[in-house]
Amino acid sequence: MSVLENFWFGRQTKETAAYMRAYFPGECAHVLEQAEKICRNTFVFREHWEMERTNKEVTFPGEIIWDYIPEGDPEWIYALNRHTCFLILGKAWQLTGNEKYPKKFTEMISDWMERVTLTEKSRETTWRSLECGIRIENWLKTLLLFADSRFLDEALRAKIDETLLCHGEYLIEVNNPFQDLSNWGVLQNHGLALLGLYFEKEEWICEAVDRLDKEVYMQVFGDGSQWEQSPMYHCEVLYGLLDVLFHLKQFGRKAPERLEDSIYKMLYALGYWCKPNGHIPCHGDSDDIDARDMLAMGAFLFQDERLKFLAGGRFFEDNLWNLGAARAAAYEALGEKEPEETSKVLTDAGNYMIRSGWRVNADYIRFHCGCLGSGHGHGDQLHVDYYSGGEDILIDPGRYTYVDSQVRRELKLPSGHNTVCVDGEEFCECEDSWGYSRLAYPIKGEYCFKGAVNLAMGAHLGYLEKGILVTRKVVTVEEGLMVIADVFYGRGAHFYDSYFHFGSQGKVRLISDGTDGTVRARFFGEKVRAELLALKGTAQLVKGKCSPEYNLLKECGRLKVHSEQEGQHSMFTVVSVSGQESRSISAQLIPVSRVRTGETFDQREAEAIRIVKDQREFVIIFCHQEVISQVDYFSAGGYASYGKTIVFSQENTEGICVQY
Repeated sequence: MSVLENFWFGRQTKETAAYMRAYFPGECAHVLEQAEKICRNTFVFREHWEMERTNKEVTFPGEIIWDYIPEGDPEWIYALNRHTCFLILGKAWQLTGNEKYPKKFTEMISDWMERVTLTEKSRETTWRSLECGIRIENWLKTLLLFADSRFLDEALRAKIDETLLCHGEYLIEVNNPFQDLSNWGVLQNHGLALLGLYFEKEEWICEAVDRLDKEVYMQVFGDGSQWEQSPMYHCEVLYGLLDVLFHLKQFGRKAPERLEDSIYKMLYALGYWCKPNGHIPCHGDSDDIDARDMLAMGAFLFQDERLKFLAGGRFFEDNLWNLGAARAAAYEALGEKEPEETSKVLTDAGNYMIRSGWRVNADYIRFHCGCLGSGHGHGDQLHVDYYSGGEDILIDPGRYTYVDSQVRRELKLPSGHNTVCVDGEEFCECEDSWGYSRLAYPIKGEYCFKGAVNLAMGAHLGYLEKGILVTRKVVTVEEGLMVIADVFYGRGAHFYDSYFHFGSQGKVRLISDGTDGTVRARFFGEKVRAELLALKGTAQLVKGKCSPEYNLLKECGRLKVHSEQEGQHSMFTVVSVSGQESRSISAQLIPVSRVRTGETFDQREAEAIRIVKDQREFVIIFCHQEVISQVDYFSAGGYASYGKTIVFSQENTEGICVQY
């Protein structure tokens, strides 16, 4: 026990449980509800950072079948054998003192150690190296929680230590290029580092830290984002690294400088990736999860006031069981400081986050034009999310399952995102649940942030064989008003489909399908209303699919805007957000001309949009070609200035240029 006292909450078990009872009553109720189910051999995986959540309960009337696969999804095996159930029983005992919980734990762990052995076959199921790494943390934490229980006798402790040693010997052998670049490497070596500290094995500690240093060097970009293009896996990796950093400090050890620097960058990448409510978007294989506990942990470890601000100033239940009650008080004493930047580009990953402020109801727009990442990445080039007024309006539909199936592929393909497809063809193709047979090369574009007026743009080569270059500009005009401009450079006759997926908490109504010249769709959310106007083409509104968490599929509004054109083509979409009361919004395309000569540009060269919202006028000029060869500039709707993308308003008649 003496070594374990240096881990997590250490000797403060009772104080930490008392803090939880006082400040986290909802979480207490959840723990006790789950613990009761576990005592009945009933399992449903619903913990905060559960990687593959379940909604259907599975009950074993007799002994637990540790390699059981319900409904053909092996992820159930992995979730069961990570043994979060042990941790739940430990928390329940500390909260209640009811001895049925340590009794059940000793029965379960004894059964598992007796019947689930390390074999070549079990390395693919119950003994995957990933599960071993996670399981080590859960076992050690549970030993801390049950340290004073009479059920945890010396014989059982010795058997547990023997099994943990087996875990360490196994993990020390598992190291190959897959681990170098996958989240697996970090998660399993997090466990190896903990075991090295627990058993005081210098070789294991040094090897684990060296591996983590190398893995993070390869996996984490200079902008702080983990390469797999999934904020959820970014968080899973980040947690393992934060926990290792915490324990190295606890044991008086120093982490490699570049490892510590990368962890710090990952925290800020996450802070900007999060929506104003602190939740990560369902980007790639991600669930809709409040990630602020990660930022709070980072704020404490680095004593960083900005990270505490990004965490909402809160201390979360997960932080409590990682740091203990005394450190919760120390966290409260840390100040808060608002970051100077609101909008941010993770340039290496190609994630552009535009926000109007740090309020929970501020605008947040995420535009992606970057690398796929891995099998956890989706075919989402040029995808746009829009959160405003405290809720999701345009969403990433998520992942739902890892079982290779039609729904898995639908959610990964481009048409399952808020982007554009050409001639009814996807710009990338799935080979199976994880692999792709064709990918689109991204071309990261310019960005410019000027307060309320901002630009992010990109392109991809997914239709190069058709002779088409697809480009997209996302422009914010003011809070609650966004314009998307898609331009397709090429020849020949083609048709274009632009897709939009709306938050499942709201309802969508198609007011006009575009046969009168403008597509108009209205979103009725819980807190806001939004209008989507597409200025070219016709539209169809159907029921789409979205998955806010693994194993949960919901319906959402899915709008497809269809347009056809010979040669170069453009499509424009205006999204306006207001409160519960609808506000008037209109938009129309207007010509662009040269100021000196008065010559009107062809629409392939330049176009402008005139927007009137609540009797306030805005004009945005989009220049599609390099057309000014002599001294001249652009005019549209009574405004004039120079630049390729310019936003005018009645308050700023000189215009704000966000692209030259």
